[in-house]
Amino acid sequence: MPGPGVPDQNRSRTHWAYTPGVTATSTAAKASTVWKVQPSIIAIAIMLTSCATSVSRLYPYHVPADSLRLAEVMAVATRDQIAGMGSNYDLLLASGIKPSELTDGSVAVARTYCCGGPSWAGEQGQAMLFYVPSGMKVDVGDIVEIRMGRLPNGDRGRVNTLTRIRQKPGDGDQSCRWDPPNPALWERILYCDWMQQEGWVKQTGVFSTWYKPPP
Repeated sequence: MPGPGVPDQNRSRTHWAYTPGVTATSTAAKASTVWKVQPSIIAIAIMLTSCATSVSRLYPYHVPADSLRLAEVMAVATRDQIAGMGSNYDLLLASGIKPSELTDGSVAVARTYCCGGPSWAGEQGQAMLFYVPSGMKVDVGDIVEIRMGRLPNGDRGRVNTLTRIRQKPGDGDQSCRWDPPNPALWERILYCDWMQQEGWVKQTGVFSTWYKPPP
């Protein structure tokens, strides 16, 4: 159980952490286990994350445009699922991405908080969508670095875009982790040992996170 001083709304609830199609026996288990997501759930996740706010989750929220942010891949979409994303598909095209560049795996869903939580605030409610450029590939469980997008302002704007994979589940060097190291909490954030050395800063407040300011 969380220790003294932990607000009740930030305590883990098994029913908050459960998602159909996801294999996990408890919040703690899901915190350390790669999600197993069925294809139909990928489409649902895309729909939920795009409808959770008036601004598409293809664009930044809670952090500056053009900044770098880390997230853990939850699901990877197929070409057909991307084409069925409605307004989000239109935004991808409007940003200058060609239909031929939207293939299997070119859009993914990633969580920025772990693990569980209510739909409006937990790992699903605060998840993001991002574009995976041609020649790059992500898998569920990867810790990825994403260049946050920029809303159109007299130009095409830019959607959230993968820059590189920082850590894979099987890597020997597991320098990235969910912090604080208490699996009973559902708003833990990603922290990596190299962040401060590379110029990343911690944002405090309701939407606490680490990010690297834009150049």
